[in-house]
Amino acid sequence: MPVTLGYAEPLDEDFDKECFPSKIGGRPRWLDPTRPLSADQVQCDECASPMAMLMQLYAPEDEPAEAFHRMLYVFICRNGSCHKANAKRCMRVVRSQLPEDNAVYTAQECEINEVHKGEEEEEEEEEEEDGFSWSLAESVKPASMCAVCGLSGSKACSKCHSQFYCSRAHQVADWDAGHRGQCGHTHPQAPTSAAYARKLQRLLYPEHVIVSEEDDDVGHLGESNNNDDDDDDEASDDDGEDNEGIKPEDMALVPLTDERVEDSEVDVDRAFLLFQRRIQKSPDQVIRYTRSSESSEPLFVSDAGKPEAHADVPDCELCGAAREFEFQIMPQMLNNLSIDSADPTSVDWGTLLVYTCPRSCSGTGEASAYACEVVCRQNFSSQGIGEKFVRALHGDDSGITKQIESLRV
Repeated sequence: MPVTLGYAEPLDEDFDKECFPSKIGGRPRWLDPTRPLSADQVQCDECASPMAMLMQLYAPEDEPAEAFHRMLYVFICRNGSCHKANAKRCMRVVRSQLPEDNAVYTAQECEINEVHKGEEEEEEEEEEEDGFSWSLAESVKPASMCAVCGLSGSKACSKCHSQFYCSRAHQVADWDAGHRGQCGHTHPQAPTSAAYARKLQRLLYPEHVIVSEEDDDVGHLGESNNNDDDDDDEASDDDGEDNEGIKPEDMALVPLTDERVEDSEVDVDRAFLLFQRRIQKSPDQVIRYTRSSESSEPLFVSDAGKPEAHADVPDCELCGAAREFEFQIMPQMLNNLSIDSADPTSVDWGTLLVYTCPRSCSGTGEASAYACEVVCRQNFSSQGIGEKFVRALHGDDSGITKQIESLRV
């Protein structure tokens, strides 16, 4: 299966009409709005605050039937200091799914105008989801949701009883943002002020729609990475051996112990060079998606810190199947989050790797609403981004492009 690339774009006027959007930031658009996720399921283990939604991705499956509609939600804590700890303490991935025949959505057959139909229109029709458009069933009554973040609103304002919250922290935030002045004086259906809305938006990540297209690059990502791993294994026996077009003196050696440290003139490791070569063809990509019947591999940002099965990626708790890589979030997404990159305590990552149950299994009862999956964070190594690469980012190539082009992918 080829890699599908996702790009961030501004919201358009039709975005609110979409039932199954893939997007960055904002409040979650729940696949089943009658059962929003509760705050305790995405509470940061470091600061005990509800995490904000980083992104949601619509990824339906042909099998099983229960995953006809399938959405993955990624939550991360907005407190950058929490990210100094293990990623599993400040990040979560949950999966929600529904069968085709469900009580939440109704399908209507799309009307096709046969007159003056151009090639582009024909292509769009082929991409229609089975020739049907989906809408929320009239009988569906969405559950109460937090006015701040969109999680399950299990708590209500004690004064007006019309504003709901997921936690006391968000109740206080909403009160300070402007509800203090509106409580008891504004009709629940009346629009809130722009200033009030802006203050609440600061508690969320900026919202963008994710559009996708297939990667034009030749070959499969998994095959390239597997070959790279083989090369690394061969090179580990002899540090003086050439490694697929990169001279040993041009490679950074990521130390396995504190004792094994070697200086490098270029101080960029091989995995990082491969990463740079691959993404420079589509530098704005924020998502790389690959899911198939065969095991696929992510595009790693470093030779160090690769997730290990069982230890970092446990088997599915519901069915026992070994989780498989599904997609990764690229560092370019940070550019869309209004994060101060100069702040050493800001949220940061090299790449976020999402592993999911290959069976898209479902639990029973309440457990079937959301299934927990696994997100792993891989950071750039100190050897991975050396001074020469930093200078290259500012226009001084410093030979890094020559190294990248020397790779055989």
